Amino acid sequence: MTDHPRDEFDRVPAASARQGVHRERLIPARSNGLAPKLAVGVLALLIGLGSFFLLPRLGFPGGNDGGTSSSSSPEASATGGGAATAEPSGTASPGATSEPDGTATGGASASASDEADPADRAQTVNVLNGTGAPGLASVAAGRLAGAGWTSALPGNWAGVPVDASVVFYNGEDQRADAEAVAEDLGITDLVESADVSPAISVVLGPEFQ
Repeated sequence: MTDHPRDEFDRVPAASARQGVHRERLIPARSNGLAPKLAVGVLALLIGLGSFFLLPRLGFPGGNDGGTSSSSSPEASATGGGAATAEPSGTASPGATSEPDGTATGGASASASDEADPADRAQTVNVLNGTGAPGLASVAAGRLAGAGWTSALPGNWAGVPVDASVVFYNGEDQRADAEAVAEDLGITDLVESADVSPAISVVLGPEFQ
Protein backbone atom coordinates (compact mmCIF):
# COMPACT_ATOMS: atom_id res chain seq x y z
CA MET A 1 0.00 0.00 0.00
CA THR A 2 1.04 3.54 -0.64
CA ASP A 3 1.04 6.47 1.70
CA HIS A 4 -1.60 8.32 -0.31
CA PRO A 5 -4.97 8.71 1.26
CA ARG A 6 -7.72 6.49 -0.05
CA ASP A 7 -10.23 8.03 -2.37
CA GLU A 8 -13.42 6.96 -4.11
CA PHE A 9 -11.58 4.91 -6.74
CA ASP A 10 -10.09 2.71 -4.03
CA ARG A 11 -13.49 1.78 -2.67
CA VAL A 12 -13.76 -1.52 -4.62
CA PRO A 13 -14.60 -4.84 -3.07
CA ALA A 14 -11.61 -7.08 -2.68
CA ALA A 15 -13.30 -9.99 -4.45
CA SER A 16 -14.30 -7.94 -7.53
CA ALA A 17 -12.40 -8.42 -10.78
CA ARG A 18 -13.08 -4.83 -11.76
CA GLN A 19 -10.09 -2.61 -12.28
CA GLY A 20 -9.91 1.05 -11.67
CA VAL A 21 -11.73 3.29 -14.03
CA HIS A 22 -8.63 5.18 -14.85
CA ARG A 23 -6.91 1.95 -15.73
CA GLU A 24 -9.56 0.56 -18.10
CA ARG A 25 -8.29 -0.25 -21.61
CA LEU A 26 -10.26 1.47 -24.32
CA ILE A 27 -10.39 -0.75 -27.44
CA PRO A 28 -11.93 0.97 -30.45
CA ALA A 29 -14.69 -0.90 -32.28
CA ARG A 30 -13.54 -2.71 -35.34
CA SER A 31 -14.63 -1.28 -38.71
CA ASN A 32 -16.22 -3.56 -41.25
CA GLY A 33 -14.08 -2.00 -44.12
CA LEU A 34 -17.03 -0.74 -46.21
CA ALA A 35 -16.03 2.91 -46.18
CA PRO A 36 -12.49 2.33 -47.60
CA LYS A 37 -13.93 0.14 -50.32
CA LEU A 38 -16.42 2.81 -51.32
CA ALA A 39 -13.67 5.42 -51.34
CA VAL A 40 -11.47 3.26 -53.57
CA GLY A 41 -14.40 2.57 -55.96
CA VAL A 42 -15.28 6.27 -56.27
CA LEU A 43 -11.65 7.14 -56.88
CA ALA A 44 -11.32 4.50 -59.61
CA LEU A 45 -14.51 5.76 -61.25
CA LEU A 46 -13.22 9.32 -61.26
CA ILE A 47 -9.91 8.21 -62.75
CA GLY A 48 -11.70 6.26 -65.49
CA LEU A 49 -13.95 9.18 -66.39
CA GLY A 50 -10.99 11.51 -66.46
CA SER A 51 -9.09 9.18 -68.78
CA PHE A 52 -12.13 8.81 -71.04
CA PHE A 53 -12.73 12.53 -71.54
CA LEU A 54 -9.29 14.09 -71.07
CA LEU A 55 -6.88 11.70 -72.78
CA PRO A 56 -8.43 12.06 -76.28
CA ARG A 57 -8.23 15.83 -75.99
CA LEU A 58 -4.57 15.61 -75.02
CA GLY A 59 -3.77 13.56 -78.09
CA PHE A 60 -3.67 10.13 -76.44
CA PRO A 61 -5.84 7.40 -77.97
CA GLY A 62 -8.74 6.55 -75.73
CA GLY A 63 -10.57 3.30 -75.29
CA ASN A 64 -13.30 4.09 -77.84
CA ASP A 65 -10.89 5.52 -80.39
CA GLY A 66 -8.77 2.41 -80.22
CA GLY A 67 -11.84 0.22 -80.64
CA THR A 68 -13.06 2.27 -83.59
CA SER A 69 -9.73 2.11 -85.35
CA SER A 70 -9.39 -1.58 -84.70
CA SER A 71 -12.89 -2.27 -85.96
CA SER A 72 -12.48 -0.03 -88.97
CA SER A 73 -9.25 -1.68 -89.97
CA PRO A 74 -10.85 -5.07 -90.60
CA GLU A 75 -13.67 -3.35 -92.43
CA ALA A 76 -11.24 -1.50 -94.64
CA SER A 77 -9.18 -4.60 -95.18
CA ALA A 78 -12.31 -6.57 -95.95
CA THR A 79 -13.38 -3.89 -98.38
CA GLY A 80 -9.98 -3.89 -100.00
CA GLY A 81 -10.02 -7.64 -100.16
CA GLY A 82 -13.46 -7.60 -101.76
CA ALA A 83 -12.31 -5.10 -104.35
CA ALA A 84 -9.21 -7.15 -105.02
CA THR A 85 -11.20 -10.33 -105.47
CA ALA A 86 -13.97 -8.60 -107.43
CA GLU A 87 -11.60 -7.63 -110.21
CA PRO A 88 -10.38 -11.16 -110.94
CA SER A 89 -13.91 -12.52 -110.61
CA GLY A 90 -15.15 -9.86 -113.02
CA THR A 91 -12.35 -10.80 -115.38
CA ALA A 92 -13.27 -14.46 -115.16
CA SER A 93 -17.03 -13.87 -115.36
CA PRO A 94 -18.96 -15.13 -118.37
CA GLY A 95 -19.96 -11.55 -119.22
CA ALA A 96 -16.34 -10.57 -119.76
CA THR A 97 -15.63 -13.56 -121.95
CA SER A 98 -18.90 -13.21 -123.84
CA GLU A 99 -17.74 -10.04 -125.51
CA PRO A 100 -14.89 -11.71 -127.40
CA ASP A 101 -17.22 -14.62 -128.13
CA GLY A 102 -19.88 -12.25 -129.45
CA THR A 103 -17.29 -10.42 -131.50
CA ALA A 104 -16.00 -13.64 -132.93
CA THR A 105 -19.54 -14.81 -133.67
CA GLY A 106 -20.40 -11.49 -135.28
CA GLY A 107 -17.23 -11.63 -137.33
CA ALA A 108 -17.91 -15.20 -138.36
CA SER A 109 -21.50 -14.42 -139.28
CA ALA A 110 -20.41 -11.31 -141.18
CA SER A 111 -17.77 -13.25 -143.09
CA ALA A 112 -20.27 -16.05 -143.77
CA SER A 113 -22.75 -13.47 -145.01
CA ASP A 114 -20.11 -11.97 -147.28
CA GLU A 115 -19.28 -15.39 -148.67
CA ALA A 116 -22.96 -16.25 -149.18
CA ASP A 117 -23.75 -12.91 -150.85
CA PRO A 118 -20.76 -11.67 -152.90
CA ALA A 119 -22.98 -9.32 -154.95
CA ASP A 120 -21.93 -5.72 -155.44
CA ARG A 121 -25.13 -3.99 -154.35
CA ALA A 122 -23.71 -0.53 -154.99
CA GLN A 123 -23.67 -0.92 -158.78
CA THR A 124 -26.31 0.47 -161.07
CA VAL A 125 -29.35 -1.69 -161.84
CA ASN A 126 -31.85 -0.56 -164.47
CA VAL A 127 -35.44 -1.50 -163.63
CA LEU A 128 -37.58 -1.18 -166.79
CA ASN A 129 -41.35 -1.49 -167.06
CA GLY A 130 -42.22 -3.73 -170.00
CA THR A 131 -45.99 -3.60 -169.35
CA GLY A 132 -48.64 -0.91 -169.55
CA ALA A 133 -49.14 -0.86 -165.76
CA PRO A 134 -48.00 2.51 -164.43
CA GLY A 135 -45.56 2.63 -161.54
CA LEU A 136 -44.52 -1.00 -161.79
CA ALA A 137 -40.83 -0.14 -162.27
CA SER A 138 -40.88 2.10 -159.17
CA VAL A 139 -42.33 -0.73 -157.11
CA ALA A 140 -39.59 -3.13 -158.25
CA ALA A 141 -36.87 -0.49 -157.69
CA GLY A 142 -38.17 0.10 -154.15
CA ARG A 143 -38.04 -3.62 -153.47
CA LEU A 144 -34.41 -3.74 -154.59
CA ALA A 145 -33.58 -0.72 -152.43
CA GLY A 146 -35.04 -2.55 -149.46
CA ALA A 147 -32.75 -5.48 -150.26
CA GLY A 148 -29.68 -3.23 -150.12
CA TRP A 149 -29.26 -2.18 -153.76
CA THR A 150 -28.37 1.52 -153.61
CA SER A 151 -28.59 2.40 -157.34
CA ALA A 152 -31.80 0.83 -158.64
CA LEU A 153 -33.11 3.20 -161.36
CA PRO A 154 -36.74 2.80 -162.57
CA GLY A 155 -37.66 3.43 -166.25
CA ASN A 156 -39.66 2.16 -169.22
CA TRP A 157 -38.67 -0.62 -171.62
CA ALA A 158 -38.48 0.57 -175.24
CA GLY A 159 -37.59 -2.78 -176.84
CA VAL A 160 -39.61 -5.72 -178.01
CA PRO A 161 -42.41 -6.63 -175.56
CA VAL A 162 -41.59 -9.56 -173.32
CA ASP A 163 -43.89 -12.34 -172.16
CA ALA A 164 -42.19 -12.72 -168.79
CA SER A 165 -39.79 -10.76 -166.62
CA VAL A 166 -36.11 -11.20 -167.43
CA VAL A 167 -32.76 -9.99 -166.08
CA PHE A 168 -30.11 -9.04 -168.65
CA TYR A 169 -26.46 -9.01 -167.69
CA ASN A 170 -23.28 -8.22 -169.61
CA GLY A 171 -20.57 -10.89 -169.27
CA GLU A 172 -19.65 -13.41 -166.61
CA ASP A 173 -18.44 -10.66 -164.29
CA GLN A 174 -22.07 -9.58 -163.79
CA ARG A 175 -23.59 -13.03 -163.62
CA ALA A 176 -23.44 -13.39 -159.80
CA ASP A 177 -24.85 -9.90 -159.32
CA ALA A 178 -27.62 -10.58 -161.89
CA GLU A 179 -28.55 -13.76 -160.04
CA ALA A 180 -28.79 -11.79 -156.77
CA VAL A 181 -31.08 -9.23 -158.43
CA ALA A 182 -33.27 -11.96 -159.89
CA GLU A 183 -33.50 -13.68 -156.51
CA ASP A 184 -34.53 -10.46 -154.75
CA LEU A 185 -37.28 -9.82 -157.31
CA GLY A 186 -38.40 -13.43 -157.70
CA ILE A 187 -37.43 -13.63 -161.39
CA THR A 188 -36.19 -16.91 -162.83
CA ASP A 189 -35.08 -15.91 -166.35
CA LEU A 190 -31.54 -14.56 -166.86
CA VAL A 191 -30.13 -13.67 -170.28
CA GLU A 192 -26.56 -12.70 -171.09
CA SER A 193 -26.58 -9.85 -173.62
CA ALA A 194 -24.32 -6.89 -174.29
CA ASP A 195 -26.93 -5.19 -176.53
CA VAL A 196 -29.30 -4.05 -173.79
CA SER A 197 -27.04 -2.01 -171.48
CA PRO A 198 -23.57 -2.08 -169.93
CA ALA A 199 -25.32 -2.36 -166.55
CA ILE A 200 -27.63 -5.06 -165.28
CA SER A 201 -31.13 -4.44 -166.61
CA VAL A 202 -34.40 -5.85 -165.38
CA VAL A 203 -37.34 -5.91 -167.78
CA LEU A 204 -40.62 -6.46 -165.99
CA GLY A 205 -43.20 -8.65 -167.68
CA PRO A 206 -46.97 -8.85 -167.17
CA GLU A 207 -46.69 -11.55 -164.46
CA PHE A 208 -44.61 -9.38 -162.13
CA GLN A 209 -46.42 -8.26 -159.02
